[in-house]
Amino acid sequence: MPRRAHTKSRYGCDNCRRRRVKCDEQGPPCTNCILRRLDNCIYSRVLPASLLDNPRRPSQSSTSPHSDLVLPLNGFSPESPSSPLKHPKVDELELMHQFATDTYRSLCVSDDEIGTWQVLVPRLALKHRYLMDGILALASLHIASTLEPAKALVYIDTGLEYHSLSLEPFRRAIDNLAPENCDAAFAHSVITTAISLSLPQLTVTRENAARMTDNMITVFELLQGVKKILTIGQSWINLKLFSQGAFWKDTNATLDADTDGALNQLATLNEQTRANGDETQFRINKDVISHLRHCFTKFSASSDPAPVLAWLAAVDKGFVDSLRRRQPFSLLVLAYWGLLVAELNGQRWWALDSGRALVSELLQALTAEDLLWESCLGWVQRRIASKSD
Repeated sequence: MPRRAHTKSRYGCDNCRRRRVKCDEQGPPCTNCILRRLDNCIYSRVLPASLLDNPRRPSQSSTSPHSDLVLPLNGFSPESPSSPLKHPKVDELELMHQFATDTYRSLCVSDDEIGTWQVLVPRLALKHRYLMDGILALASLHIASTLEPAKALVYIDTGLEYHSLSLEPFRRAIDNLAPENCDAAFAHSVITTAISLSLPQLTVTRENAARMTDNMITVFELLQGVKKILTIGQSWINLKLFSQGAFWKDTNATLDADTDGALNQLATLNEQTRANGDETQFRINKDVISHLRHCFTKFSASSDPAPVLAWLAAVDKGFVDSLRRRQPFSLLVLAYWGLLVAELNGQRWWALDSGRALVSELLQALTAEDLLWESCLGWVQRRIASKSD
């Protein structure tokens, strides 16, 4: 099968070129620099005049069937009630109607959350522009997931625009957490996770398609701030979402012997980290595996998104850093979590094939270093294969 044609990013920012990742060339700052919180987004290579005269912006008229991201301007206020898109191709009323009548259901863990996601969250979004952008982005991507590729493009592009616009204001909200913005920030963290799981599959045919692994590492980084909400801000949260109540308390449910054994092997493999003299990383990994076991156990009792999404915000920053460095053991742990995501396939539109895609990428990147590694990887392979049958 011939490889799909690929056009290199020749005029990306210096940071993206140094890291050899695709730059959207829409900065400064570009999306990658926003996500990595880099202030020095510099373009050493000047764009040709032909491109400068005809920038491919989604908010401008273009003969292209699809467009690149529009990034937030420095002067954009996250509380602004007006649309950030000067010439939106998709009516915001259409997107809000989509969210309020259909999309919100995909975020509900139970019927108890219907009123929260259908009424309270949109009401919060009237005061917090980044949350409104997140709602519109998710709704647009949901519509795209129901259409044939040619018709879906405009909705994918619109979703990408709104998602991109929400990122920096969301970061500022997390950095300045207070009772006034805690609910909005937490609701947006759930929406952002759903968006990030859906994007690689919706954009798989595009030149700048994101890799599942890179996308999930970005989500981890975004949600590190959410840990503040689950600690210092827990008493501020009024929304009745899955973070409330007894989620992290012990459960009476039990794991099946196969999963229990696989998690025990993962814990044993972590002992090699200690043997190599890295006691700090060993303890970080131990906590991450403990949280993962809890999520697997919770999911066995109730197959809803809560146990899957909660783990993302629970892990330590040290684990996220090790993922960014592509440490093999951390990637293996991520593959275990990918199996949980695969369980949502068919239950939530935003998780369609995401778990399988993530696990497949990770299995290609990992190799068995010894018999214990081989056993852990073999379990992941068998488990994901059973979901494809």
